[in-house]
Amino acid sequence: MDNKNDDLDYNKIGNITSDFIKVSDQIKITCKKIIEKKFSKFPIIIMSKENTNLGTLLIDQNEILGNEWKYFASYAEVLNKKKIISNLSVFQDKYKNPEEFCCLLTKIDINSKIIFIPYPED
Repeated sequence: MDNKNDDLDYNKIGNITSDFIKVSDQIKITCKKIIEKKFSKFPIIIMSKENTNLGTLLIDQNEILGNEWKYFASYAEVLNKKKIISNLSVFQDKYKNPEEFCCLLTKIDINSKIIFIPYPED
């Protein structure tokens, strides 16, 4: 299980973080609306350079401050049905406070990883 190839290296984390900061305000609003409208208590943002069928396109490339990634809105129950999240209850137990953290599913080439990234402080 401890395969280092699954880990994101510092370069990739830096790229993800610097792009995420550009769009974080819009993403935070979207995640809040997913919760308020009772779609799910567990919003997930998919971050990819290509189109994906895992969520609804929220922010396209170069839409906000020259962002390099596409951002798609989804939530845990949908990704569970699509077999991306295998154990929904374990995932929900590990889910971090959505007021402070964004749950990102990063898709880099053929690799994907779920990470929790803190929203920048105002």
